[in-house]
Amino acid sequence: GGVAGDRRVKDRRAHLEAEHQRLEGAAQATATAAQHQRPVAPAWLCAAINEVMPGNTVYVEETITHRPAILRHVKWSQPQSYFHPTGGLGQGLGLALGVKLAMPQRPVVALMGDGSFLYNPIVQALGASAENHLPVLIIVFNNSSYAAMKRSHLEFYPQGAAATTGVFYGVDITGPNYAQLVEPFGGYGERVEDPAKLKVALRNALEAVNSGR
Repeated sequence: GGVAGDRRVKDRRAHLEAEHQRLEGAAQATATAAQHQRPVAPAWLCAAINEVMPGNTVYVEETITHRPAILRHVKWSQPQSYFHPTGGLGQGLGLALGVKLAMPQRPVVALMGDGSFLYNPIVQALGASAENHLPVLIIVFNNSSYAAMKRSHLEFYPQGAAATTGVFYGVDITGPNYAQLVEPFGGYGERVEDPAKLKVALRNALEAVNSGR
């Protein structure tokens, strides 16, 4: 207690603030270094999300491979701003709609991997969104694969057939043009391959969602 205790608290705060600034600086440097990469780097996409999305955004995240980047780079400071479904894939869109129903005044952004997205009842979810006036913004982190499955192949069987031949069954996803899936429901979509166009696309999407689409 007393003067010594106050000094310890002050020193601890200074240490934690310095460490926080170091981590934030490292994250920003990672995102900046990736800003021109093709395909679009997850860190740069997350940086664009941070810049465009308002402070009261609620994020519903259903990814696997991209989760570390999202947790590291996407920022929120208000309570009830991050939700992640548990118990299996395919719940993210339903959860996002439920969150929007519960918090209609806050923008809801669903961060989805392409593989995770395809586990969801997409048609039903988009239909429910339109019919019940629950506009949400869906961002698909598309790496054209079930990358977690490929990682598991290599972790469990590092000298196995997949590792030695380069053939990974059940991993590649050709996938549709995800941006076009919302069109039958009156939604707005963009497919972004140029990292320089990310922020414009996100602003367009946010404007569409704010208008009720």
